[in-house]
Amino acid sequence: MSLMLITGIVMFIILTWCLLKNKFPPSVLFIFLPTVAALVCGFGFKELGGYVASGLKSVVGTATLVAFSAMFFTLMKEAGVFDVIVRFILRFVTQSTFSVLLATLVIASVCSLDGNAYATLLVTVPALLPIYEKMNISRKTLLMLVTVGVGVTGITPWGGSLNRAIAVTHLDILEVYYKLIPLQVVLFVLGVVLCWYMARVENRSGSGISKEAFLVMRQEMLASTGDHNPWLLRANFVLVIATIVILVSGLVAGNFLFMIAFSLAVMINYPDAKKAQQKIKDYALTIFPVIVIFLTIGVFVGILQNTGIVKVLVNELAAVLPSSLGPYLYVILAAFSVPIVILIGSDAFYFALLPLAVGLGQSFDVSPLHVTIAMLITEQIGLLLSPVIPATHLGLGLLNLQVGEHIRHSMMKIWIMSVCALFAAVVFGIIPV
Repeated sequence: MSLMLITGIVMFIILTWCLLKNKFPPSVLFIFLPTVAALVCGFGFKELGGYVASGLKSVVGTATLVAFSAMFFTLMKEAGVFDVIVRFILRFVTQSTFSVLLATLVIASVCSLDGNAYATLLVTVPALLPIYEKMNISRKTLLMLVTVGVGVTGITPWGGSLNRAIAVTHLDILEVYYKLIPLQVVLFVLGVVLCWYMARVENRSGSGISKEAFLVMRQEMLASTGDHNPWLLRANFVLVIATIVILVSGLVAGNFLFMIAFSLAVMINYPDAKKAQQKIKDYALTIFPVIVIFLTIGVFVGILQNTGIVKVLVNELAAVLPSSLGPYLYVILAAFSVPIVILIGSDAFYFALLPLAVGLGQSFDVSPLHVTIAMLITEQIGLLLSPVIPATHLGLGLLNLQVGEHIRHSMMKIWIMSVCALFAAVVFGIIPV
């Protein structure tokens, strides 16, 4: 075993243990551990500086998107827009826990059609959290179902995961996407089954609400209009819809779009310069920890990818598998996509693991298309479980949860869904075996 392999294994074990036990803030770990690992492997600070710069460059655009989209949706929440969404949802929700969980899955799946996990979290969580709190349903279940929703419909031609995969494999993006659609339907059906199962679990834990109490809650929430100006409320609602439509259309880059949307929102709701400035400062206090996570993940990814530590780990993972399993190696790797993406994140998954899987497949006459489909459909469902994914920390922050409790609550259920989707791909002949 090489020094780089041993160092990489030890680093990931320590990282995983610290994250699950909540020993240190993730931002500290994302800086310290890869730096120490790289130094042990013989890299100097001058080299690491270049690697870090490369990593930071890769996250700046996303960090900007999250900062301005978070401020925009927070402002919209304060303006009462999400109260309208909650009241609309309540018209179709009954007092059963299953009804609420199913509504969560549907809303998260619809929101995730824009291919943006951050926007999905920022739209779904604030709208549904009041219902969960009143019905005593676990916040961990809310985040789990949003994770599933992102996994169901988050793979789109304009989304990050599919674009990463296409950048590596150079396949036709629509050809891949059309093959994935039946599997997305399978995942949604599995999501409904998960809602049914979790409703039983939550009910045993004391969740739910009586019909009378539910009717009172719904009446209060439907009647609650607050002191919001009706004209402003309509203007804000139109602004939210227009922003989401433009985001989905891809006419404007996401980070620039939310800069414009936030600027318009401030001008509409806070024409007084002093009040507007104070609001921006208030939002900055909330957003800053998330931005720190983004920047430190840039350090983490930049060092591990450029030093080759991740590549060595992935190569060794393939080497331990028997050669007789050659034609099926990509299926085996896909079956473990959820725990793998939890450990290494989506960038390393697509830029390190996927090329290896494609190369292994081609050596046994397996089409890159089939490998890509297998890896995509199994990885996306576990995306928001990974502590290396910035959007995960956004969801954790919105719900005041720790990464360890989120993984413990959701990992096995989502991993089972991932493997079931892979099995369905084989049964449907989408992935030949």
